[in-house]
Amino acid sequence: MPIGFWVALLYFTASVFDIQLSLTLVLSTLLLVSLGATFFSSWIFSFIDQREAEIKRRASQLEALNAAALALNAELELGVVLQKVADLSRELVNARYGALGVLDENGEYIERFITSGIPDEKHALIGRPPSGEGVLGEMIREGRPIRIASITNHQNTVGFPKHHPHMTSLLGVPIISKGTVIGDLYLTDKLPEEGAKAERGGEFSEQDQQLLEMFATQAAIAIENAKLYRQVQQLAVLQERERFGMDLHDGVIQSIYAVGLMLENLQRRIQSDATEATPGITRAVHALSDIISDIRNYILDLRPQRFQGRDLVQGLTELVRSLRANTFMGVSLNVDSVSAKDLSPEQTVEILHITQEALTNVRKHARASNVDIDLRRKDGGLLLRIEDDGRTISQADIQETKGNGLRNMRDRARGIQGEFVVEPRQDGGTRVELRVPAEALKSKLPTPLLET
Repeated sequence: MPIGFWVALLYFTASVFDIQLSLTLVLSTLLLVSLGATFFSSWIFSFIDQREAEIKRRASQLEALNAAALALNAELELGVVLQKVADLSRELVNARYGALGVLDENGEYIERFITSGIPDEKHALIGRPPSGEGVLGEMIREGRPIRIASITNHQNTVGFPKHHPHMTSLLGVPIISKGTVIGDLYLTDKLPEEGAKAERGGEFSEQDQQLLEMFATQAAIAIENAKLYRQVQQLAVLQERERFGMDLHDGVIQSIYAVGLMLENLQRRIQSDATEATPGITRAVHALSDIISDIRNYILDLRPQRFQGRDLVQGLTELVRSLRANTFMGVSLNVDSVSAKDLSPEQTVEILHITQEALTNVRKHARASNVDIDLRRKDGGLLLRIEDDGRTISQADIQETKGNGLRNMRDRARGIQGEFVVEPRQDGGTRVELRVPAEALKSKLPTPLLET
């Protein structure tokens, strides 16, 4: 065959081979691109799934944190709050055991130790709670979070007491209020997630620590609120004791003293004329019955009833009548332009108690012959003045703070926004004044916290 034929055949064969090679390269490239796209898509979807799972987990944790905070702040009793802090923190990070160590005022040692997750029978066998040594002491000294995989392998560990549950991992977070560490949360042995392979003493994660730190902030607020609530309760008890003491001194005791004077007077009269003393004995019996009623009201935690339901003028008239009947003093009462509508019932009772105490002091200490009581409106307010012509009160007596009489009168006056003044008269004797300003009239006294 001619040479040209072979050349043409060779050229055609080379062209076909090049085309096949190009197709192979194209197909290989397409295959590689397809595989790469598949792997990339798989990675992208896996990453998205992981992020969605993480978002769901974080949302679930925040929801649990919010629920724990709401449950915690629903309590006000300190003991209940402390136990809830321990219980809720354990549930929040899924720990087998939890504890709350409350520090002393100086933040040097554990004053109270509240546990969660340990049965009562085992708790009783452990003995005294920790005072703040070893790993726990490290948190107290440094005041920062701690997260360790093995408690027994930690350099500061001091071991567990007999009958103490075995514990492996630890997550500790301080509870800080106003820049001061007031306690520490201790969580041990991370439990496996639901459906995961059971594992004892798993490790806590950084996210567990962050979640617990956020909860510790809520716990600090709840603990401080509970402490304030306890202080308010204690203050209310002290105020109520003070009120009882004041009312007993100004009410029951003074009434008993008045009956005593009445009986002394009757003792003198009965020797000369028993018939004349009979009405006085009847009044003394009635007075004692009123006192017994007052004491019964105290027992039932009620206010004494002597001045209840009376307006100011009626109450003053009763006090004057009683003083005249039981002493030889001349007693005058002058009331000018004062109406029962000017005062609230609470203000009326307080003013009558002040008057009763002032008249008792005159009767007991002044050796006076005459007492003048003057009640009038002045500058839109109220002025009550009680003057006697007996022994002049000294500055030492005015400044005396050990007794209850003058102090109680001052406290009662302050309670109705009034001013109480005791001073010697220029002509001898003592002057007592109560001034209630116009803006305080008809205003209500605060109700004691424990009064029903």
